[in-house]
Amino acid sequence: MKIFYKFAFVVWLITSANNVFADDLKPSTRALDGTAISYNYTSGRSYHVKFAPDGVSYQYLTGSKPEKWWGPFPYTAFEVADNTYLAAWFEEGYGDYVTLHINFNNNLLYGSAILQGETVHFHGAKIVKVEK
Repeated sequence: MKIFYKFAFVVWLITSANNVFADDLKPSTRALDGTAISYNYTSGRSYHVKFAPDGVSYQYLTGSKPEKWWGPFPYTAFEVADNTYLAAWFEEGYGDYVTLHINFNNNLLYGSAILQGETVHFHGAKIVKVEK
């Protein structure tokens, strides 16, 4: 009978641990809607990004068409810490997948992207302008 109680305890422990981890996850948020940011990557690239209910749009300021707006693309975001967000979107038709870690507390951003399904971008940036 002791083996049954030990087994039951282990099962309870495992299932409880999964619930604790799941409870720690934040739900997705639309708190970025209405926010626009401009930032400069350490690689020299600069962007202006707008979050809106219909998706995220951006201008590639150091690209060949800095006045052109790309998007809107549906996005998902999580507030992972106070005033710090993780946002991601897929640019259908282009094959780009972008993830941004945005920290408004220190105006730093980290971006990761797979561009056209083959080129990897992974850099830090300084946020130079925030509009809400």
